Amino acid sequence: MNICFIINPKSGTGNWKGVESRIADHLSPSFSPTILHTRRAGHATDLAQEAARTNSIIVAVGGDGLVNETARGVMAAAAEQPKGGEQDTCLGIIPTGSGNALARHLGIPMNQRKAIECLNAMHTEHIDIATINGEPFFAVAGTGFDAEVAEKFALSRTRGFWTYIRLGIAGFFTYSPADYIITANHETVKRKAFLISVANGSQYGNNAFIAPKASMQSGRLEVCILKPFRWYMGLPLGWKLFTKTLHTSPYMETLNGKDITIERADGKPMPVHYDGEVMEPKRKITITVLAEKLKVILPEGRTI
Repeated sequence: MNICFIINPKSGTGNWKGVESRIADHLSPSFSPTILHTRRAGHATDLAQEAARTNSIIVAVGGDGLVNETARGVMAAAAEQPKGGEQDTCLGIIPTGSGNALARHLGIPMNQRKAIECLNAMHTEHIDIATINGEPFFAVAGTGFDAEVAEKFALSRTRGFWTYIRLGIAGFFTYSPADYIITANHETVKRKAFLISVANGSQYGNNAFIAPKASMQSGRLEVCILKPFRWYMGLPLGWKLFTKTLHTSPYMETLNGKDITIERADGKPMPVHYDGEVMEPKRKITITVLAEKLKVILPEGRTI
């Protein structure tokens, strides 16, 4: 069986180093592997789409950005098939990024050897994906404080969990919540919010669970509205974020639906993020779920 690994050799974390030797040591001999390196932003999508024509599995070796690009290529190749045809190619992940949101939600081990063993087992499921203003994402998208932090992280020279924390703390005391108009399930509400996250998956990455109850096989998205709070509630809310209990806070309101729109009440452009990447500020964002659009490899028995 043909399997293709796509690696970003310029990944800021450097965690991909040594993975090629681990693939050689631990990949099942039943596979015939090819290893490709990206050369520019967006290159993984082109590589994956082309490789999907001759490979049964395309594996993203990287973080959420590379996973997003690779999954786009896999889906683009599937769209080329005759209508009603079965999707043959599936996505695998060896997580080497800063957050690894999709990999963590799917239960893929952070240990590279164990992630390769997960590929060997070849257990597959179909998962939902979502689009934000037409751009595919797989875990979480939204606007507000987290989007502003994502913008600063994208410009930072350093990567990793502690960079997120440092930037978040630095921006926390100067950030001003805004009034938003949110439509979900054809019902429109107006809310003042610190942030609004629309979740297909349960977490941002790094086991920061914004939507602990989210499922990638429900055909619905969770709209997580974090209301403004006093500064001294920041630490308790952070604790809830990392202990999968944020949804129990009185500061959190959750809606759900298949089609979501969000805009600021004052009409100003909003910062926007999706799967850790940033978009140009938007006056309105439209988010839609697409059920069972992507075939992935994950540990057997994992509830997703």
